[in-house]
Amino acid sequence: MLKTNISDGWSSDEPRSLMTLALDVVESLYGLKARDQAEISLFGLERELAEQLPNQQQEQAQDTPTAQQLLSALYGPLGVTGDWERFFSSDNCLMNRVLSRRRGIPVTLGILLLHLCERFGIKAEGIGFPGHFLVRVWFKKEGVVIDPFTGRHLSRHEMEQLLRGARGNLARIKPNHLKAAEKLEILTRLLNVTKASFIHHKQFSQALACSQLLLKLKPDCPFERRDRGFLFEQLDCDQLAADDFEFFIEHCPEDPVADVLKAQIVALDLGPKTLH
Repeated sequence: MLKTNISDGWSSDEPRSLMTLALDVVESLYGLKARDQAEISLFGLERELAEQLPNQQQEQAQDTPTAQQLLSALYGPLGVTGDWERFFSSDNCLMNRVLSRRRGIPVTLGILLLHLCERFGIKAEGIGFPGHFLVRVWFKKEGVVIDPFTGRHLSRHEMEQLLRGARGNLARIKPNHLKAAEKLEILTRLLNVTKASFIHHKQFSQALACSQLLLKLKPDCPFERRDRGFLFEQLDCDQLAADDFEFFIEHCPEDPVADVLKAQIVALDLGPKTLH
């Protein structure tokens, strides 16, 4: 199902950068060739950005923050932008396609922005904001929240609007909404949106592969096992679906979905099936 077993190393102590983890996903889903193509696109973008920054330093005042130079170049002449028209496309979730098109969604463009900030010595951190991934970038000594979808600074009012869009009109920003996200949290978010995109387009085999990767990060998560069960069911792998549904029922017996899954198991054809 997966092209490689590179994700087996995610639970080890070996340090991996966030971009490396995102490229691990590409390789696991589509193989080494797709990863190589992504790395070529990334190196090309880094080279173009390096060529832009000295020019800006010559043309602008000496005290212009380096972070602003990077953002101006990245979201200006280098053409990085959020993809409004095809927001739910898997092209916006897979880093090889994001790098070749220079278009994506907040989490993938956020991963790119974090990588380039690190590459050029700018302090930055990801923020797992509800419904819209954000990045905090330091301009000298001040941390400023950036929308990686547009490259713009966000005011608190704009962040409150984003939060209400995700959580309802009564939602208010709390400190935990703006705390820094760990690398594996960001990777989990990337995999979840990628899986959702595949499901949206009824690409269930690819969605199942994302679910398998998520279970590398959280092997005993009953909710991910439940979701994988639904994907197995879509692929006519009824026995595997039943196994996952039973795992969820055993670990979350009080969840309202447990009773639904019991009926689902009864309705499944549990004869031998071939995984495809």
